[in-house]
Amino acid sequence: MIERLRGILVQKTPLLAVLECGGVGYGVNVSARTGEMLPSEGSEAVLLTHLVVREDSMTLYGFLDIQEKELFLNMIEISGIGPKMAQRILSSISPNDFLSLIATENAAGLSKIKGIGKKTSEMLVLALKDKALAISATAGESSTAALPFAEQEAILALHTLGVKDPGARRAVEKAAEILGRGADSGKLIAEALRHL
Repeated sequence: MIERLRGILVQKTPLLAVLECGGVGYGVNVSARTGEMLPSEGSEAVLLTHLVVREDSMTLYGFLDIQEKELFLNMIEISGIGPKMAQRILSSISPNDFLSLIATENAAGLSKIKGIGKKTSEMLVLALKDKALAISATAGESSTAALPFAEQEAILALHTLGVKDPGARRAVEKAAEILGRGADSGKLIAEALRHL
């Protein structure tokens, strides 16, 4: 199984990334959220992956962090929810917001996501409510590993200043959005402090 890819991002579209690793270009399906957070083409990128093997295809799905991957894996175990629907759900809502809706058993909120009806939203709540807390817990420190190095450094610096997650991560993500994905950790920290 291909669990992780690290290489040069040679092409990206909103829902597909092509990572060149050791001379091989891997086409990886990503959520719109992951697609937005990828660095510019020509930069190094790391994606956690899951390979879906079917009789007529092999499709690779990619994720920026363990939380998004865990959610995806749990969703595709539910009858009636395939990888494409799981990818569409993750494109429409952040993992934290999705988990909040599950934890509060807000089926009405889930049914507002494009492509999810009342029956599917109730099924999601039923299947994932016990797992929501465990998936949230996997997000902590391990989720920073998929971020660019400068962003990881900035988050750790905020931790030493006493800022806890998810606030530290959100502030750094906002800073990276404003300054661009190539910004160094010093600039990211200064900008992130303005968004706490």
